[in-house]
Amino acid sequence: MNLRNLLSLSAITLLSLAVLTGSAVSQQKSLKDQLVGTWTLVSTVDTNKDGTKTDRWGPSAKGLAIFDANGHYSFMIARTDMPKFAVNNVNQGTAEENKAVMQGMIAFFGT
Repeated sequence: MNLRNLLSLSAITLLSLAVLTGSAVSQQKSLKDQLVGTWTLVSTVDTNKDGTKTDRWGPSAKGLAIFDANGHYSFMIARTDMPKFAVNNVNQGTAEENKAVMQGMIAFFGT
């Protein structure tokens, strides 16, 4: 194989790799598209400015985040050790029961 053929083969190889790489890059999803869907909470440890860590929601908190393609989201998180209502009816909870539930969960939504 002479030098001219070798250079031609090298140029074709490099061009092919460039085209393949460009195609792969153009097929990657945007960050928005990658976030769309339902996500399960994995960790709730907060790190304060002084470096200390807190676990407000407890070691086995449950949570869910949902992002849709139109830019809407919802997020819910709850402690798993919240007390049950004594009368098994959330509309008849005592002040203490209601306070414990409200301090043990949060939910919000928006765009």
